[in-house]
Amino acid sequence: MRSLRSALTLCIAIALCTTSARYVTLPGYAFKTHPQCQRHEAKTKFDKRCDWPRVGFKDFTPPLVTVLGI
Repeated sequence: MRSLRSALTLCIAIALCTTSARYVTLPGYAFKTHPQCQRHEAKTKFDKRCDWPRVGFKDFTPPLVTVLGI
């Protein structure tokens, strides 16, 4: 029971601490972007303040993180 509770707590902590959750794919934008960010580049160009990932891979999807980190 104790290990089940610990695993559940870990899963909830990982889900709440995901940094890419605020970045969404918007129509017309080349990269996943933060919707409330004030852009300094065109929608088709990478804006390092607003877009994810910061290195600029187009259509990037971060890998899934499991409980074991695999």
